[in-house]
Amino acid sequence: MKKLGSNSGLFRCKTLLAPLLAVFSACAGAGAYIVSPALNSANDGRIVMLPFENFSNDVSAPALIREAAAKRFTGRGYTPFDIGEADERLRALGITDGGQLAAVKPADIGAAFGADLLCYGVLEDFTFQNLGFVIRKQVKLRLKVVSASTGEILFEAGGIGKDLKIYLDKEEAKQEFIINSAVKLAQNMLKHPLWPESEKALDRIFDRLPQR
Repeated sequence: MKKLGSNSGLFRCKTLLAPLLAVFSACAGAGAYIVSPALNSANDGRIVMLPFENFSNDVSAPALIREAAAKRFTGRGYTPFDIGEADERLRALGITDGGQLAAVKPADIGAAFGADLLCYGVLEDFTFQNLGFVIRKQVKLRLKVVSASTGEILFEAGGIGKDLKIYLDKEEAKQEFIINSAVKLAQNMLKHPLWPESEKALDRIFDRLPQR
């Protein structure tokens, strides 16, 4: 029995799969994004990678995605502050978690670093569901770059990386459950959970960020 993707499964087995697809399938379209002209005119390319706000069920994922995003900014010509150094300065402001950032003015954060560009991130989903007949992996992320001096959003975009497979054959589903359980364990041991999906989500965001 062949694996069914989110599109073909719907047409071949509509009655059986429609409820599952309604729950597990999400649109991975490009979505709206913002690029302000003021981003290109920013003289200082240094950027502060702030702790990401986490709406997922994975407590370690935000830090991993934050580090990966910092490397992407470097590839676009920006100079991210070292994350360890950034966290020390943020602790002095009473910030240890992304959820606390809303209570602190961007200007105060910028003053602590002597820099104008601040990167805020929200990890909206980080899911690896292995249910045997349905295997769903999804990373959903949104980033924005804010000017500390003006409070203006200079850049904002979201990205989704996902993989959805549905199996109708019981034996095949059983085999895939075992395989994907091993994959999940290996990724966690290597501290790279959902790495392909994370890379896809980041690709969709940084493809929209202009090169400096």
